[in-house]
Amino acid sequence: MSLGTCSRSIRRLKTFQRSVAEMLERQNCRRINVDGYVGHLAITNIKERRFVFFQSGGSSLFNIAHARDDCLSVRLKSWILEEDSGSIRAIAERQGSAIALNLVPLKPPVVHGLNGLARKGQDAGQASYHYSLTSLETSGTLKWRGTELRVTGTSWMDREFGTSMFPKSLRGWDWFGLTFDNKVEIMLSLIRELDGTISRTSTGTLIRPDGTSRLLGFDDFHVAITDQWESPLTGACYPVQWTVAVNSIDSRFTIRARIREHELISGTSTTINYWEGPVDISGTMDDRAVTGRGHVELVGYCEPAGGKF
Repeated sequence: MSLGTCSRSIRRLKTFQRSVAEMLERQNCRRINVDGYVGHLAITNIKERRFVFFQSGGSSLFNIAHARDDCLSVRLKSWILEEDSGSIRAIAERQGSAIALNLVPLKPPVVHGLNGLARKGQDAGQASYHYSLTSLETSGTLKWRGTELRVTGTSWMDREFGTSMFPKSLRGWDWFGLTFDNKVEIMLSLIRELDGTISRTSTGTLIRPDGTSRLLGFDDFHVAITDQWESPLTGACYPVQWTVAVNSIDSRFTIRARIREHELISGTSTTINYWEGPVDISGTMDDRAVTGRGHVELVGYCEPAGGKF
């Protein structure tokens, strides 16, 4: 090959490289950012001891799903969770079961952890922001297997968000949202290590009747498992009954799952199967008998959640 031919080949190569670089830059400028969304809907009939569970998924592409970053407004296909003039709408329907609820806060938002930041691991960034609306006056309609009913009651909304994954060194978590008949509410978040022990990053929050709250540290409460249920579907063994002691309010109570079999098979949407369902509460608080109801979420008993959330 002559020197002239070699020079022309080098120039053509450089021209081609510039063209490729310019094309990639144009593509980057036009690149579409696509977010993924997953929704779960569970409706439980306590009297019949039955529940239904549905999953839905979508992306922001073609506006199938979206969420705003300046207020609570999430839409996934026809499912809606959004704030409007101080109240919250929750709408979802699937296969003859549905909710269409209006939720009005009776207490101010409660932040958990240290100023709303709840640690999940020992390293920097292993934390999430966490708050709750623990007392929401609720009204609307509920459809159970095709039959629509008018409903009223009180609800609890919990929200947690962050920028890092659950540490791989941890197995999962046990979350308790408890509402007592004396207007006290308690949130407990137990972080479980791979060996089954409870991490010292576990915390809780005591919410008083007037809406004020206080942080419960690792040494302020104790939770013991007193009964378990083994899933015939996944083989996971979930706790379904607990005794809890909260020293700061001289409180001792028992928590029992209202339906032991309340496992949610959601591997197709989250890659994690978990237990989540309603519970009953009975015991004492400041030497007075109390009862209550709540909700419990148990993650990491079927497979580790570390690195997935």
